[in-house]
Amino acid sequence: MSKIPTGSEPQEETAIIGECDTRLQISRGRAYATVAILLLINALNYMDRFTIAGIPSYVQEFYSINDAEMGLLQTMFFVSYTALSPIAGYFGDRWRRKYIIMAGLVLWVAVTLASSFIPGNLFYLFLFTRCLVGVGEASYSTIAPTILTDLFAGSARTNVLGLFYFAVPVGSGLGYVVGSAVTDLAGGRWQWSLRVTPALGLLCIILLGLLHKDPPRGLAEGVSHELRTTPWLVDLKYLFCNPTFMLISGGFTGACFILGSMTWFAVNLIQLGLSAKYDNPFAWQMYNVPFIFGVCVCVAGIVGVITGVSVARRLRPRIPKVDPLICAAGAYICVPFLFFALVTSSVNFYLCLVLVFIAEIALCLNWALVPDVTMGAVIPSRRSTAFAVQMIITHGLGDCISPTIIGAISVAISDSKSLEMQYLSLQRALFLNLFVSILSGFLFSMASLYVVQSKEAVRRAIQEAELVDGTYESGYEVTLPSADHRA
Repeated sequence: MSKIPTGSEPQEETAIIGECDTRLQISRGRAYATVAILLLINALNYMDRFTIAGIPSYVQEFYSINDAEMGLLQTMFFVSYTALSPIAGYFGDRWRRKYIIMAGLVLWVAVTLASSFIPGNLFYLFLFTRCLVGVGEASYSTIAPTILTDLFAGSARTNVLGLFYFAVPVGSGLGYVVGSAVTDLAGGRWQWSLRVTPALGLLCIILLGLLHKDPPRGLAEGVSHELRTTPWLVDLKYLFCNPTFMLISGGFTGACFILGSMTWFAVNLIQLGLSAKYDNPFAWQMYNVPFIFGVCVCVAGIVGVITGVSVARRLRPRIPKVDPLICAAGAYICVPFLFFALVTSSVNFYLCLVLVFIAEIALCLNWALVPDVTMGAVIPSRRSTAFAVQMIITHGLGDCISPTIIGAISVAISDSKSLEMQYLSLQRALFLNLFVSILSGFLFSMASLYVVQSKEAVRRAIQEAELVDGTYESGYEVTLPSADHRA
């Protein structure tokens, strides 16, 4: 039976696992090429999502829409993204993952480019195209992390997932920067900002087709043959009975709710605050808000991901359940800084940025740790499905609905067209995020009670699968730990 990496081996031994069967080996160069390509695609993914968030005033003026309709743009994207995730996850556990990703990228490139040519009197057609963009991205986001998990083990896996999730803040920040910069270069024609990512996406399709080779599922855990799948309902039962998976997904949902609403409305809030302060609707242009905010988000996200991964790697040998505890700490730390950032957004632009910067760092501590915990708590042949279900939970109850909820609350509170009232109504609506962050921290804390036993259950299940030729005879149930285990 093949040795199962525990995470204590040197990184050189755990970076690429292929000793068990020469037919299953993936070369080191090809594996790192895969990391680079998936990292680029992930960055483009988030860059495309937040390009519009960097130019809200242009989009609202062009289509004559209010805050609620602006929030609907983000929500409809996540509706399709969330709805298609389980389908992508199902096939991702059973079919060639490379071709599923390539098909999704082709759709994403085509629809994103088409959306940039829709006239101002057809807002709902524009809304529909943004919905289709989510279909393409769902095929990628559910599968890419499982490929990396099958290529790397131990500390190498944590490092690679940390690198992969750098793309979240970097891509999001670049979305603001590119949206603002390209719109300015194009003389206010914001549609050109939507034509940047399709060109780069086409390059990614070519590179993926030429350089990537799918690893067998469970390769990094030392599995010597392709693992057999089980019926989808059995997979779902396994996930919903897995306390670590459910609690870590619940905590991440809160983080996504906050990030979804803040990344969508923070620029608008700051612009309204500055405009209300100077009683001038164009006062925000003196500060170049989208560009500066985008850089702030980008840098804060990188710092947050690096900090989360570094602290987890140092403390994990002494505190095995440290990953969800770091996520919980980030959620709790975020609360006071986010509160004061919202309060000072019309008082001092630079103080607000500093507070947003710290809050973003705290929220981004979990970006690489959540998928690492998820993959460690789920057996290899169900990981794409696990990511799909996690996306339904985190996006369906998180950033899918938060822009619409915040926008609707803002519109309901506002009883005036004045700049000050528009600012105050949006600010008060965003206060909801404070309570969500506290709940997120609580769920992450609860996940720490179960994470060690869940990982041990996965290790035992893989051992049993090896003994019975790739079939999980048992081990797909994760029993709740006793009081002794929780301690």
